[in-house]
Amino acid sequence: MARRIGVTSLIYWCPLYLDYSAQLPIETTGVADQFGSAVHELIYRILSGDHKGLFDTEEDLAWSVLLDSFPGAVISPLTEQVVSEMLNMARAAKSFAERFSPEQFEVKFEYGFGNEDLAIIGIADALGENLVLDWKTGSFMAESHRQQVKIYATMLWRLGLLRLPATLGVVYLGKAASQGGEAESNVFEFNEEEALVVEDFVERFLQQYSSGNVRPRVSDHCSFCPYGRWCQKTVKDLETNQALHELWRLQERAGLIQKQIAPGFTEGIHLTEDFVVEKKGSFYLKVRRKNGT
Repeated sequence: MARRIGVTSLIYWCPLYLDYSAQLPIETTGVADQFGSAVHELIYRILSGDHKGLFDTEEDLAWSVLLDSFPGAVISPLTEQVVSEMLNMARAAKSFAERFSPEQFEVKFEYGFGNEDLAIIGIADALGENLVLDWKTGSFMAESHRQQVKIYATMLWRLGLLRLPATLGVVYLGKAASQGGEAESNVFEFNEEEALVVEDFVERFLQQYSSGNVRPRVSDHCSFCPYGRWCQKTVKDLETNQALHELWRLQERAGLIQKQIAPGFTEGIHLTEDFVVEKKGSFYLKVRRKNGT
């Protein structure tokens, strides 16, 4: 039977991460993840109309979702605030979705990208004939979020559930939580040519993993990887990891534009005040100082 892994696991683009997660699965769910799951559940039930006839108001529904998600929770000023934030986020998602009229919600799917040992699984928060939307309960717009929804779209296209070109959207609900109002978003078009690039890249990555080549890949994810303490590369290249963090911080501040040739990877050499980053092959970045050290 093929091993199933989530698309979010691919965002690390690290063969060793996949290998370790197969040997020692780690449950990383915390309060933030529980809250995110509760918000997604509330959005689903409101957009799908699943709650109609069961609850008098959306607020009653939100309380039900909260108590299911956090067993033992009691009515208090804190939980009242949490319910208010959940409702604000769900209503922002509903308002955004109405602009695109998705037809299905919380669509689960899996696709192996030609690999017999692995099946990639995902959930499309909102899906239409030419539309994929992904809800985020935070407000930080990360490139990895775009990568994730591109992989979703490629999988859905291959499964016959999506037509290309399509509109893809990452919808950020974080600011709406406390302030109400509209969601922020990163919406872009995605065509068949781009899907083929994504498909080829993922296939090559999974082939590398299946071949037994499970070398670690240093990236900005290393600092919060749950397997970091057992990864000798992380310890050995601690200075390199710090250099990467500094690089990306400077790039973000300077607004440098990177040409993405495939999810998670940058083509060419990018200079900052202190560091040079080189792309070597397909699966790792090499960092060195300008003086050659």
